[in-house]
Amino acid sequence: MDGRYLLGKASRMPSLNLTDEELQDAAQAARIAAVQAEADANRQTNPAIKATFARCARRWRELANKFDRARVAAFTTKPRGDRHSRGP
Repeated sequence: MDGRYLLGKASRMPSLNLTDEELQDAAQAARIAAVQAEADANRQTNPAIKATFARCARRWRELANKFDRARVAAFTTKPRGDRHSRGP
């Protein structure tokens, strides 16, 4: 058991305080992983395996979009002098 379950209920992971640069790097890494998964899908001849890689690529793209949305949200909600701080 990894500690994320408490009395049979899933608990949320603690939130991360990432800088703008870290969010940008994470989004770029997720995009690179999506491109790689798409390339892997295109090399497959088995439709089931191809679909698995395509789903993986879609999930990587969704993750990249989440990081981008987090960057925009952090940029628009922080006071002007605090945009590059790591937080508490």
